[in-house]
Amino acid sequence: MVYRPTFRKQGDGSRCQWTNCGCTCQAMASQRWREGVDPHNSHGWPPTPSEIRNQISPHTCGGTSLNDNDAAANHLYATDMLVRYGIPWPTFVSLIISGRGAILSIRYSVVSPTKFDASPGFTGNHGVFINERRPSDGAFLVYDPLADHRRAGIPQGPQWWPASLVRAAGYAYPGTATGCVNASFTRDTE
Repeated sequence: MVYRPTFRKQGDGSRCQWTNCGCTCQAMASQRWREGVDPHNSHGWPPTPSEIRNQISPHTCGGTSLNDNDAAANHLYATDMLVRYGIPWPTFVSLIISGRGAILSIRYSVVSPTKFDASPGFTGNHGVFINERRPSDGAFLVYDPLADHRRAGIPQGPQWWPASLVRAAGYAYPGTATGCVNASFTRDTE
């Protein structure tokens, strides 16, 4: 059975909360990477978006990169993600099937017209955590840190997104090579 980390919401009241999608995804990915086991170091457990954000930029807000989040989490929780820019879609899928989770960079304008839209009106760059793929239909279990049911009509928690939506949102991320996505992978935990 695939380990499922605790869902973390981006709107947690912390500093930079609305630009912490990458930090929030990294918190979930770090918990998955360690399969919930506390590394017993001087940092808090379970991982939090605010601790990762403070490691990256203690005084400023703004977007973060896959590399920023990986470096912060490696320092804080002794995790070391496999960061890949421009990875072909079939390779992304095979790594998920093999037992890895992934932070995926997406463009939310692809998600906004669907029932999975967790932030009406938002169409910018975003990060989601992909925990696993369902063999029966190829759907992905997506932890969208915006899916916090903060008001009626907003989804809550992890949801099964169709592969076509995940692929299209990843392809739409600015600067991504044709047929490729940008992602950061946990170790194989299966």
